[in-house]
Amino acid sequence: MSNVIPFRYRGQPVRFNTDGWINATEAAKHFGKKPAKWLELPSTQSYMAALASALGLASNVRNSDFGLVRSQRGGKTPGTWLHPKLAVAFARWLSDEFAVWCDLQIDALIHGDVPAQQQFNRACKALADGHAAASISGQKLAEWRWRKPGLAREVEHWREQLQMTLALDAS
Repeated sequence: MSNVIPFRYRGQPVRFNTDGWINATEAAKHFGKKPAKWLELPSTQSYMAALASALGLASNVRNSDFGLVRSQRGGKTPGTWLHPKLAVAFARWLSDEFAVWCDLQIDALIHGDVPAQQQFNRACKALADGHAAASISGQKLAEWRWRKPGLAREVEHWREQLQMTLALDAS
């Protein structure tokens, strides 16, 4: 798969290619499922046959996947990849919310809205990173407020000790 675009769903990566194919292996992992189980379902086989017929795809392609499923071992983008017309049906098996999210992402890919989506994702990440940094800074500031009086007393104590020592040495 070339031109793979990573999106994030609830903080987890989900990869699509620019043609809308989804990495089903990666997506299913987040839900504790395997795409092979979905592909074995009679309802999935029936849907794939109907889709292949509607798209004019050959019905005798490898193991009845009709060219709608691609498996890739190794390389940069391993896993089971599903045709965009299968992606939402597969996603619905995982979760209704995820199915809606996938549908929107595929629309964005097909209609060329990816740069806006990527900018949105980058902005969200920058906001989250900034929030985390501010939170850490806030914690450090609170720590400092508690430690400062004690440190100031310690500095003053040692300043007095040093002055007393210097005063004795001077006489």
